[in-house]
Amino acid sequence: MIRVEFSENKLTINSTCVVDLPYPIKDAFALSGVVVVFLDPNANLGKSDQYRNLLGFDRQGNKLWEAELPTSKTSDVYWRIKQKTPLVVSSFSSYECQVDELNGKVITTEFYK
Repeated sequence: MIRVEFSENKLTINSTCVVDLPYPIKDAFALSGVVVVFLDPNANLGKSDQYRNLLGFDRQGNKLWEAELPTSKTSDVYWRIKQKTPLVVSSFSSYECQVDELNGKVITTEFYK
């Protein structure tokens, strides 16, 4: 079992590994041996690059992946976690995406607007 704690932009894994992230954490949890981190979707507003705010880490705090987004628009970002098992997130561009927690790849998308 992996114990996950977070406060502001600090992620703690199993009380020993601390990872400093560039933006505040909205949620973090273990899923299939991976620590899934959801960063504040508003933290990177106005930047020119796409903001990939759903991340996966191993138990040692090494980043495994940044989740794909359903579009290539710079304005796209995940704004909420709809469910954790399976991992389903909603994007600003009106897609619900099931994301593979092992590699961050989008498995399915559904346009909801």
